[in-house]
Amino acid sequence: MAGFGTPTVRAVLFEVRCPGCSALGWCPCAECIGALADPEPTSVPGTDSVALLFSHDEVGREFIHALKYRGERAIARWLGDSLALAHLDARGEAVPIDAVTWAPTTAAHRRARGFDQAETLARATAKALRARPSRLLRRIGGTAQSGAGREARLAGPRFEGRARAAGRCVLLVDDVVTTGATLRAATAALMDAGAAAVHVAACARRGRDRFSAAA
Repeated sequence: MAGFGTPTVRAVLFEVRCPGCSALGWCPCAECIGALADPEPTSVPGTDSVALLFSHDEVGREFIHALKYRGERAIARWLGDSLALAHLDARGEAVPIDAVTWAPTTAAHRRARGFDQAETLARATAKALRARPSRLLRRIGGTAQSGAGREARLAGPRFEGRARAAGRCVLLVDDVVTTGATLRAATAALMDAGAAAVHVAACARRGRDRFSAAA
């Protein structure tokens, strides 16, 4: 699919496998990249651009699960490279990014998984863009979006933007978009903190809920 980075060959010695089909030595393999479904186009109020990689179906779901629940570093690197390319494609030009940030997960999820998948993605994306990763958002409260019902998802989490977001062009990175409530709340918090612009890059689009339905 257009806009995705070329899979990197890894030594078989390390037993790196494709998260889509478990093929040894590639992460991910070219066949699984080609099988990714295009996401439904969407927008996030308040942002300057939105880039999405694929739909959260079949192969795409396996890529996300490999990152989110198994913490596989190889797929995190590939997703970061692909998010960087997708952001540039969405803009059609090389827009300077002052900082790459993420919408923090709950403390409970971070303790259970041992890491924050959105932070991992943001740091991989920042490396690919040669930009600075920066913790510009603080999550208020501990309610998770994952597994919540539609009404709770539409209400969304709450974030507070940090003062150092002021005047900066920010790339906001996330793993999965469903109703868009998380990205909408995170964008609003960054703008309230004085961000000059917010761009979004996310891996997967789940379902067909419209952001306007959550407005």
